[in-house]
Amino acid sequence: MIDLHTPTLLLVILVVSFTLSATLASVARRFKRDGMLYWAWGFVLHTLTYVLFVLRGQVSDLVSVVLANTLLAVSFALISEGVQQFLQVRWSRWLVWAPVPLVAVSFFALLGHAQTRIILSGLIIAWQCALIAWQLGSHRDKVVGRGAYFVIGSFLTISAAFLLRTVGALSGEVSIGSITTSNPLQSATFLFVSVALMMVCQGVVLMTNERADERNRLLAMQDELTGLSNRRFITEALVMQLAQARRNGKPVSVLMIDVDHFKAINDTYGHLSGDRVLRNLATSLRSRLRAQDMAGRWGGEEFLVVLPDTDATGAAILAGNLRAEVEDARWSAQDGRSIPLTLSIGVHTCDSAAEELDTVISAADQALYRAKQAGRNRVEQS
Repeated sequence: MIDLHTPTLLLVILVVSFTLSATLASVARRFKRDGMLYWAWGFVLHTLTYVLFVLRGQVSDLVSVVLANTLLAVSFALISEGVQQFLQVRWSRWLVWAPVPLVAVSFFALLGHAQTRIILSGLIIAWQCALIAWQLGSHRDKVVGRGAYFVIGSFLTISAAFLLRTVGALSGEVSIGSITTSNPLQSATFLFVSVALMMVCQGVVLMTNERADERNRLLAMQDELTGLSNRRFITEALVMQLAQARRNGKPVSVLMIDVDHFKAINDTYGHLSGDRVLRNLATSLRSRLRAQDMAGRWGGEEFLVVLPDTDATGAAILAGNLRAEVEDARWSAQDGRSIPLTLSIGVHTCDSAAEELDTVISAADQALYRAKQAGRNRVEQS
């Protein structure tokens, strides 16, 4: 195994860690809700830790040993907090922060026992890095893209490197007088850490950019208030379903839904209550639809529902059930007052000779107009 100069490797880690902390700090304000602020502070402390390590022998052991290793434990705890904020989950705080007082107390008590400190620090760092990797790995459904794999691999690499260092110290095959001692085990440990930190930098930036891209993609297809498809996306979905209906000869139905007297709801109960009604109505819509059905906000208080492979009878039944459910449900304002709510629904079904988009929308809209003209709170078919 190559025996590299350990102080030089520590300087490399210091430079990489500083670069990473500066990079994260530069974008922390923009991505602070994604845990970036925790990550930035974590790597600031990580950088400071290696400054103190490099100064070993030039400053007090209380500073270069006790304080340095305590700051290292704090840095990984902050990174763990950042991961939790990024994932929008919460783990037990003692799992994250218990290593900090453990390091502070034990390293003070073990100032005269370098080999024991090496073993203990290796175990604690390995635990903290494995916890960070596990947090990300167990919630891959909350992360998009490949950036998370870089971060997971990086922290598993650091964990494995320090476990190897611990095993070497426990076996007695390698004598480690201090963190600056040059030997093959130290060289391998800090070389792996250097490479892993570079991977972390790439992974974190990629992970946050991928999430930002995903948010932009969702904004382009979702209505911000209700979470349903926006008008553009539901229109594209209807065009696709009409084209498929032409190919397979199966019917497709649409529902044009309007909230009755919605302006009066806003005027009486306030716009926040009106927004609340629309959000809850969207939730009710989603609960009534099949996996292949699609619902979107057409505009204001109007919604469009696309029902593939659904004939006129099935569409009318769904519309009637939805209308009755909304009328019977309790809808409340921001202040708790009850809001009477009803829907008018226009239904149109296309057969195998499916019409064009404008014709379909116009037919459903005319059916909706008849429902409103007939007294609202009803379903009309074209």
